[in-house]
Amino acid sequence: MHSKAILTIIVGIIVIGVTQVSFAEDNTKERFQKISYIAVDVEKFEQPTSTYNYHEITITGKIVDYHRGENFIIIIKSPSESEEEITTIASKKGKIYTLLYITQDSQIGVHQVILKFRNVEIATTSFEILENQ
Repeated sequence: MHSKAILTIIVGIIVIGVTQVSFAEDNTKERFQKISYIAVDVEKFEQPTSTYNYHEITITGKIVDYHRGENFIIIIKSPSESEEEITTIASKKGKIYTLLYITQDSQIGVHQVILKFRNVEIATTSFEILENQ
């Protein structure tokens, strides 16, 4: 009888522990998504007309629970669904600052900018390259 009570207590502790771990993982993902962000300084602009001209986009943002030296990925998804990945680091407080150069060879249309941290897509924004008039 005494061993059944101990077994029941142990099983209860294990169930509670597993529940807390799975809840903590879901909670972390939600917290990343609610507080972290990514932004671009210009959302629409015309494609450069010359090989010697380019447009500079500033990508800024913030990652919560960031630790100095951790890599994160910025994914640029073009209108043709091709992807370019930029792997970089943020400031010690998780602030993001990086530049992206748009040339006359860049695709016209809406480009998605996705922030991926610890293998989780946590924020997104977009910019549009318009055909030069």
